[in-house]
Amino acid sequence: MVTAGVYMVARMHALYSHALTAMLVVATVGAVTAFYSATIGLVQTDIKKVLAYSTVSQLGYMFLGLGVGAYAAGIFHLMTHAFFKGLLFLAAGSVIHAMGGEQDMRKMGGLRKKIPVTYWTMFAATLAIAGVPLFSGFFSKEAILDAAKDGPHANLTLWVLGILGAMLTSFYMFRLLFLTFFGKQRYDEHKVHVHESPKNMLVPLVILAVLAIGGGWFALPTMIGGPDHFQNFLRPVFEAAPAGTAAVAEQANTEPVSPGAVLVRSLLAPGVIVALIGFLTAWWFYIRRPDVPKKLAQSVHGLYTLLLNKYYVDEFYLAVIVRPLLWISTNVLWHVVDENLIDGAVNGAGHTAREIGQQARQLQSGNTRSYAAWVIVGAVCVTVLVLGVWGMVR
Repeated sequence: MVTAGVYMVARMHALYSHALTAMLVVATVGAVTAFYSATIGLVQTDIKKVLAYSTVSQLGYMFLGLGVGAYAAGIFHLMTHAFFKGLLFLAAGSVIHAMGGEQDMRKMGGLRKKIPVTYWTMFAATLAIAGVPLFSGFFSKEAILDAAKDGPHANLTLWVLGILGAMLTSFYMFRLLFLTFFGKQRYDEHKVHVHESPKNMLVPLVILAVLAIGGGWFALPTMIGGPDHFQNFLRPVFEAAPAGTAAVAEQANTEPVSPGAVLVRSLLAPGVIVALIGFLTAWWFYIRRPDVPKKLAQSVHGLYTLLLNKYYVDEFYLAVIVRPLLWISTNVLWHVVDENLIDGAVNGAGHTAREIGQQARQLQSGNTRSYAAWVIVGAVCVTVLVLGVWGMVR
């Protein structure tokens, strides 16, 4: 369901391609979402919340790709994201299972040797989402960033946001990995019996780990100037330009780049460099100097609180949307419309019928003389009526 919008925009590419303003809006929303959600994931302590905001951020990358016209790359990232994010959530479930329901990463630590299968599979997914070369996320994310930088609808500002989002993604994912599996033990062994998950939980992790590693190899030939098989597969749908460095160079009337140069450029792409920066920063903060994050949070308390509370979007939505609607529902729709109008009309009709019945029942007194008198009155009225009608007819 969360990727339904990505599929819709991709399937409607024929319309979006003729509406450049709409494409710019899609790309802008995607880039801002990728960066914005990544900043929130930096400080979350619930392991599932980190992954939840990571999902929002990766959806932003998909929309960025669609907005800059890289429709195949956006769908490619949708596919690879399904592999490594599905693995991350299932692995997080395995961690929570091992910790007896605990989700706070601050209460974990040192789980690497106790749940090794969960660790290695989650490590593979972390490398994939961080964009490490040869892992699935590398190919799809780099395709999107390349399109944002050099594509027909390139936008340097949006590319910068995408690059920053990639660096933050690498940081908060390795932060999650280090807090959960490395460092000293921060839980009580007498209360928590850490144990590896059963096979029916681990087998899906291993399968998804294989896909997280090799699920992007459709685009592997592009690293040496060859074709992008995934893009070629979707060419009938998106009418994509011929894939491969040689074809692109031919369209641009330039000499094709050598495979070695393409390989070096792929391995030293800005997305890879910022992923390395994110990893090293997380390693320094949570392995080398684990006391630094707390000091940093205290020194920039305002910014830390802002990110921890998710820019107060929930509070803003509650104040601007939920509470006004609740007040209108309670004081207008309930008390005025429901109680006074609807219930008043229904109750008023019942009260009126009851009053009429109360008055009419007085006629049934049980007195024979009264009944005889009413019969005579009725007979006189009928006679007068008949004579009147008869006279009018004549």
